[in-house]
Amino acid sequence: MLRAVKDTDLDRLEQLWLHAAAHSHPSLSRRFWLDRRHQFRLDHLGSKSCIVFTDRHAAVAEAFITITKDGRLAYLCVSPLFSNRGIGAQLISKVSRGLPSLQAELLRENLRTRYFLQKHGFVERDRHYKAEYGQHMIVMSHD
Repeated sequence: MLRAVKDTDLDRLEQLWLHAAAHSHPSLSRRFWLDRRHQFRLDHLGSKSCIVFTDRHAAVAEAFITITKDGRLAYLCVSPLFSNRGIGAQLISKVSRGLPSLQAELLRENLRTRYFLQKHGFVERDRHYKAEYGQHMIVMSHD
């Protein structure tokens, strides 16, 4: 079931994000991502939209997508237990309705997300080196 985020979801969303970030970016330590938890929470407070997926038998968030006020896909995370079930596609479809375009930025090594976005109509528009991450940031968009 898709629904709007609730304040009580934030801790669970942070858990999903930390797991996804650590597993999608093997060159960066878990500590690197733990040090960015505060920014994650700030991003959610200032977001335009955050949609959560819950299993029909439980109220706990198992996936989420967050869109910034300027139409950027900030976070798309799915619990490993719910991967490959079309949930990410449902979330993209839900948030992209009514938006003229959607942009995402991801690190070069995040291949799984890059391929997922390409499969759903995103194309690479730019790439630039980010010293903080020690690799290129890829900018993708869906028009």
